[in-house]
Amino acid sequence: MDIGDIVVRTATHVVKQRPVGVSMWVIGCLLAAFAKGFSVDDATMESYTVTLQHAKEVSSKDLSKALETLRVAEHRYQNAKGWFWSCDQKCQKAKDQVGMAQADVARAMEQKIVNEARREVGIWSVCGVQEVRDRFWSSWKSGKDLAARYTMMDAMFMMLPGSQEESMMSFFFKLLMQYIINLTMGLISAFFFFLYNVYHLIVSYGEPMLSGLAFFLLVMMAGLATVGTYLGAIYGTVAGGGLFLLKQAAKQAAVKGNNPHGKPRQVPYGMGRSGGFQSQRAHFD
Repeated sequence: MDIGDIVVRTATHVVKQRPVGVSMWVIGCLLAAFAKGFSVDDATMESYTVTLQHAKEVSSKDLSKALETLRVAEHRYQNAKGWFWSCDQKCQKAKDQVGMAQADVARAMEQKIVNEARREVGIWSVCGVQEVRDRFWSSWKSGKDLAARYTMMDAMFMMLPGSQEESMMSFFFKLLMQYIINLTMGLISAFFFFLYNVYHLIVSYGEPMLSGLAFFLLVMMAGLATVGTYLGAIYGTVAGGGLFLLKQAAKQAAVKGNNPHGKPRQVPYGMGRSGGFQSQRAHFD
């Protein structure tokens, strides 16, 4: 059983049977590895950086103050209305104050400021692509952490007093397989959550529909290729290790089958001067 030959024949069969899927996987891997986004001129980048810095400096105290001002202005406007929602000059002035208070609240909201900065550069820029990458690796970490927590709970249940007694090797093998299952489910769920975040990023960057759809499909292709490659490498490693252990077990079984008592056997190889047989060094078959 040649493990390398099995791998080569399996890969060749997959490429021949699914050329389109393999091509998309290769493109996705290249996008995930080398796609950086379009460059942005210095002026736009400086404006983007300054706007983000301003958004970080917006404090919750300023937002609370703006919301309180808006509440007072809306109360005055409601009291200034006449019968059947008629509005005189005093009412119009109160209405204008409500509009100004709403504008102050909008300026105090960090997300609105960030969205304005994002629309200046676009989702295809280096800024947008880098933010998508950050979201992907954040979701990736969440999926792996989820798998680790579930595996820890599975290990605790396996070690309960009422659980079935088994060898240490069997326990660790079951725990490894359970971790692989949990990791698969964790990364898949994290990937769907990542796609949900990408959709909201595209909307916040103000990308047109066709352009945003193209970007979403490319990101989905790159993410699927990355997750699939990682899980495929894990499955391949576990399967290769299992085949190697089976191969070693078969060799040991063959040795024990040829020499069941485990005793050395004398093999004559020539006649001695005294007419007897000289023997080789004792060896096992």
